[in-house]
Amino acid sequence: MSNTSPLSKLSVPRARGMRDLLPAQMRAFRHLEDAFRQVASQWGYDEIRTPTVESYSLFTSAGALSPEMLAGAYSFLDWDGWSGERVMLRYDSTIPVVRAAVDAGIELPARLLYVQSVFRGAEGEDWQCGLEYLGAPAVVGDLEVLAVAADTFAALSLPVDLRLMHAGVARAAVDAAGLTDVLARRALLDEVAGNGLAAVHDAFEDHPAAHAFLKAALGGSGELALVDNLIALARNGLPDAVGPLEELGEVAAALVETGRAVSIDFTIPFDFDYYSGVTWELHGEGGAWGRGGRYQPIGPGAPESACGFALDADRLSGRFGSAPLRGAAVAIVAESDSGLAGALRLASSLHHHGISAALGDAADASIQLVVGLEGILASSPNSSLECTTLDEVVQFVLQHK
Repeated sequence: MSNTSPLSKLSVPRARGMRDLLPAQMRAFRHLEDAFRQVASQWGYDEIRTPTVESYSLFTSAGALSPEMLAGAYSFLDWDGWSGERVMLRYDSTIPVVRAAVDAGIELPARLLYVQSVFRGAEGEDWQCGLEYLGAPAVVGDLEVLAVAADTFAALSLPVDLRLMHAGVARAAVDAAGLTDVLARRALLDEVAGNGLAAVHDAFEDHPAAHAFLKAALGGSGELALVDNLIALARNGLPDAVGPLEELGEVAAALVETGRAVSIDFTIPFDFDYYSGVTWELHGEGGAWGRGGRYQPIGPGAPESACGFALDADRLSGRFGSAPLRGAAVAIVAESDSGLAGALRLASSLHHHGISAALGDAADASIQLVVGLEGILASSPNSSLECTTLDEVVQFVLQHK
């Protein structure tokens, strides 16, 4: 007799911010994860996994996390460890991946992918699928990483818009604002990080040429032609932005020529202290599904340049509620205790034929096989058959599962 009663609730709930991934969610997660891994491996990326707990100083010395970010980290003193140092749960994957590559002396250029969780304040635990191309050349590296992202979404049959900008343009705009007060400049940088170039708009009201550039950048169509228009305006209004715009144009043009959906968007929020080149947002239905860009790793032995992206795996996997079931297709029941060994042999034989099968009741099973002394009774919701050979069983299962 099967026991279909629900499990009683435990009195102790899971920790705040942490999450369970139940079987249906895991099927959806694996669907995303498998597509990402397959595409990335075709581009030559190898998988890496870093520790859940890292030294707190790794993130502070890298300088990539603002004080506000660090305030939201899960950090604690490791009193039971070697030195009582402060450690933290993995806030970000990029910094640990770079650390691991440097520690191991991995030869550059290095193409590394990861699937792991990060832990961030109010957001709690989030899963990411991402990659890092360490030592990536400018433009070519950006194109490759963006192609991996686009190909992943294509493999998932999800349309995605690659929204591009360049950190160098934002940096040129902040520099041109001419703020000499350190705190005022820091405040402007933080605004740009949260709101894109729109944060600099008011600083150029008395600079007509720069104001015209910003107006075009923020109000443009997003099409590739916008870059050429901005280059012309930047020569007079924001000359330090010309080089970054030319680089942005090269990347965008190559993507458009290969049929990828691209838009130029200077409203994208990004970490000003972190990114140094082309940056992007992978935008789909309902908002951003991932972000990435070119950055300069910090620390002894770190490569001079790198680029990468991270996908919001929790949000994306929620798109695949109907991911293929992977439960047992067949439930094998022994008619008596003397048939247990036969039931076990039958399960192993079906597994060798690529058929999922379990002993006893299986909630997802559509076929039941009852192993008796004289043979096997195979039954589905619409049919049944007395089988005497394994071939008969396999044929029945393949026809009815």
